[in-house]
Amino acid sequence: MTATPLLLSLSEAQLNHFQQDFKLSHHLNYLQVCQQFVALRGSDVLEVGGALSASLVIDHRGCNSWTAVEAPAYDQELGSANQTHRNLLDQEYQKKHAFSYRHLYLDVEAIPEEHYGQYDLIFSIACFEYIHRLPQALLVMHRCSKPGRRLFTMHSPIWSEFDGHHLPIGIPDRVELSQSNKDEIFRPWEHLLLTRAQAFKVIRDRFDSEFGEEVIYYTFNSDHIDRYFSEDYLMAFEASPFVIDQYHLTFQSQPPAEIEKALKQMHPGSAQFSNNGIFALLQKTIMPPHDSQITF
Repeated sequence: MTATPLLLSLSEAQLNHFQQDFKLSHHLNYLQVCQQFVALRGSDVLEVGGALSASLVIDHRGCNSWTAVEAPAYDQELGSANQTHRNLLDQEYQKKHAFSYRHLYLDVEAIPEEHYGQYDLIFSIACFEYIHRLPQALLVMHRCSKPGRRLFTMHSPIWSEFDGHHLPIGIPDRVELSQSNKDEIFRPWEHLLLTRAQAFKVIRDRFDSEFGEEVIYYTFNSDHIDRYFSEDYLMAFEASPFVIDQYHLTFQSQPPAEIEKALKQMHPGSAQFSNNGIFALLQKTIMPPHDSQITF
């Protein structure tokens, strides 16, 4: 009996392969969303932040080429969590597609000019929350895009949301969990409601001082996230040379009224605290880019 087509029209065996061997979860769902707006087959794609496997994007999706850009700082900070490392099982396909599948180990802002005007799609999932110089990165993505083509992004969690601290560490084994702390490090939106000193005291008392120091580093100092609010992303998109085709706040989780009031008081100018992420579809128009106007 033939398996019923599932996500991305993959068979059940293929879906299990990508989910289990490459640890792909939201990646497959986001890729399917992208396909609703942009044709992948025959396209030259620049993936910003991440590296979907060659067997998926070339063999199964039929892309003409796939170039994945990964920031060195992200790799150094998160190591094995980086998708590039999970693709070691894909070596055979990478060799097979050596001329159409490649990795660039650099910041997207540093992509050389030979990539300008070469791509039908700029594809980025779960990445924009890590890019510190987002306006400059968007400018370079615009230069890399062919006229009339699009940039697709879905990213979460972002800083202004309930788990926007994006902590890459878990509670250490030495800490005994009680009913009071369970398995949470921060309570929802707590990273936005506490000062650095307050946060340290809370985490120290909830766990211990050593773990508190680690949490404070990753929350307030580490370069692994950009700490953009929803309004910051929209401002960056509007200031870029791209034209916004679609922009949506995603994965709603409404804060209780008292928490929302406190958030707005502590962060004047920010009003969006309920969306965990953002979906945007941007387009490069045929008109020349207004590079000189990027000042944000």
